[in-house]
Amino acid sequence: MPNPTLDHHFEQYFDVLFANTSPTLLKQVHRVRYDVYCQEFHYEQEENCPEQMESDEYDDNSLHIIAIHKATSRAAGCVRMVYPPLDRPDFLLPMESYCGHTLNHPERHPQHVSRSNLAEISRLAVHTAFRRRLGEAESPIGALDELNLTEQEQRSFPLISLALFAGATALLSLSQRQNMFVMMEPRLARRLYSLGFHFVQIGEKTDYHGIRAAYHVTVDECLESWGEVMQQMYHFIHHALQERAAKQGIFLG
Repeated sequence: MPNPTLDHHFEQYFDVLFANTSPTLLKQVHRVRYDVYCQEFHYEQEENCPEQMESDEYDDNSLHIIAIHKATSRAAGCVRMVYPPLDRPDFLLPMESYCGHTLNHPERHPQHVSRSNLAEISRLAVHTAFRRRLGEAESPIGALDELNLTEQEQRSFPLISLALFAGATALLSLSQRQNMFVMMEPRLARRLYSLGFHFVQIGEKTDYHGIRAAYHVTVDECLESWGEVMQQMYHFIHHALQERAAKQGIFLG
């Protein structure tokens, strides 16, 4: 009997859902972000996050997806796609607002791309509980040790970030936007490059929650450079989100 593919292995234990359709899911998104960005890494100040929810002014112009652990209904991770509204040509992406002075690429600068054909991926977070091995320090949502998870299920946890990156790319594709912009650590950009995300650095490094830089890649460039594993995960997530958008009447941008 052939071994299951990674996407099928992931599907056994997790759902990837649009969070925009449910206040409950959106609260889970904001709580994951609080736990990761405030409590764990201290990128944001806890006192600026009422009710232990991390949010900002870009959330209303974003599509949010969330990975839910089926066995516990807990939020394992999330990511958002920030997109310019069609009726606001002056709308700036977060990287343009906060780090626009560092952007210097002559061709891949966001101001050289149609506003209807770009988006910024941000606030990607995998909850601490799904990154630590069982038995390590407890996380803010509690340890998973008591659930008696199988070794096979534990091995699915590293797939969460892979699925979220695939989901972010699927969001751009489904909303017919080719150009993906991301602010991230150069170390993460190198890791993603090995997975087939051939991001091009488009700005100088800057201190923004640590040393980060702006990067750009197109959806087509990803699809052309991904290996089989990433292709499988992407098509699984893309199909799942496409079906849910149709059923739930979600406007994709």
